[in-house]
Amino acid sequence: MVPGCYIILCLILSYMTHRPRYIILFILLIQVSSIASQSLTGLKSKTIKIDNLMFIRQDGFIEVPEDREKNGSRMLKLPVRIIKSSGDVSKEPVFYLDGGPGGTNISSTTNTLLLQNHDLIFVGYRGVDGSTILTNKKLGKAMMGKDNQLLSNESIDNITTAIRLYFGQQESKGINISSYTIMDVIEDLEYTRKTLGYGKINLLGFSYGTRVALLYSHKYPESINRIVLAGANPPGHFYWFPEKTDQILKMWDDLYKARSKGSVIEAMKKAFDSMPEKWSFYKLDKDKIKCTAFLFMSQNDMAVMMFDSFFRAADKNDYSGLYALSLFFDMAMKKIVWGDMYSKGASADMVIGKDYRAILRDSGNSTVLGPNMSLLLWGSIDGWNKSLIPEEYRKMRVSMIETLIVSGDLDVPTPTDFAREELLPYLPEGQHVTLKDISHGDIQTSQPEAYYNMITSFFDTGKADTTLYKPQEIDLDPDRKLYKIAKWGYPAIVIYNWFN
Repeated sequence: MVPGCYIILCLILSYMTHRPRYIILFILLIQVSSIASQSLTGLKSKTIKIDNLMFIRQDGFIEVPEDREKNGSRMLKLPVRIIKSSGDVSKEPVFYLDGGPGGTNISSTTNTLLLQNHDLIFVGYRGVDGSTILTNKKLGKAMMGKDNQLLSNESIDNITTAIRLYFGQQESKGINISSYTIMDVIEDLEYTRKTLGYGKINLLGFSYGTRVALLYSHKYPESINRIVLAGANPPGHFYWFPEKTDQILKMWDDLYKARSKGSVIEAMKKAFDSMPEKWSFYKLDKDKIKCTAFLFMSQNDMAVMMFDSFFRAADKNDYSGLYALSLFFDMAMKKIVWGDMYSKGASADMVIGKDYRAILRDSGNSTVLGPNMSLLLWGSIDGWNKSLIPEEYRKMRVSMIETLIVSGDLDVPTPTDFAREELLPYLPEGQHVTLKDISHGDIQTSQPEAYYNMITSFFDTGKADTTLYKPQEIDLDPDRKLYKIAKWGYPAIVIYNWFN
């Protein structure tokens, strides 16, 4: 809304000077105000407490066209959240871009240090947040495999068919699936920046959000001040390499051996080789367990719970913990917005005609965890038969924007090697911090005070202050045991499986 003082000033100047241009200015101000109010609707303010400090949070919606190249395109309503800076004079606002694809971008923060001088903005991801969500129950069920063989050709063919069918159904309803790529998300962000009246902004990306931030800076470099890429995902890396997972698994193996805990690799191999058909009444899916092991390696406390289950299976022939892994897989698959996962990942990294299934089976089967999640997604990638994003955004390119890359040396989904070797050389104004004994999800959460200090100092000064970091401690004796969850929660498991 245009402040009333400006409107009154325009009218007074027009009357005193007899110059109509002030009337014209007044009309333009009203028009701009109208456009902004129509674009950002339902904005409501509330006071919230973060670490015992009070902040103003505003929640509303922004309306954007689904297809910006089509006149009269259907409109999407995306949620927008703004946490206002507590300072009198704010520096460049920070747009947060969370992980995925397939996950929401509307969240909150405990980073009060950042909020001292910066507004923090969350814009919903199209396809996940807001009026159009690209998923349904049948799609989620297909992702759980068939006949307890998640990565069999039959299961992957079923996923491919389900994806094609789902996208076809959506298009028959008038939804343009090709308008749900990363580049469309970037247009939503840029439109929101303009609507909110911001000049240059900072970008704070995590995981998938780092790719969004990177491509945003390529498309609109004049809009960006500085960028933080936490768990950086360079072009081509929505695809996970089984060999790289093996390398990081070897690092975990060395950690366990150094503390005389045995070999996690040998325990995993023995557990897989000796795996029975069932635990209790429930069949065990070796592929599903391998996929979940990959996912659990994204966070240290989850990883040690998973490794503990493999030791128990190998040493005591108790597979209850490994069944719990497969159960966690089923629960997780239902939460992911799969249509968004395919539309974002495939359109950005897919190479048309490449036989991903054959390549992954050939190379991945010789590794401890096999091709796992890569085969699940990229083996069925032919289900995406839509357009790809422009070639110039599908490869690395030079960016002169000041950029901080933050990696963990135990990060499986976004390994530090790829950030250092493939991304950093294209960032003349870039710097790379690798945190020791840190996994993917732990980058932001393991030492939050140090992390917040580092990224805030970078946004404020262009230099990343890492002095608050301490050596990371990993407890290899988890308090929570998956086998206990499976056995103590057995009645709940029976009920869950009955209704699912």
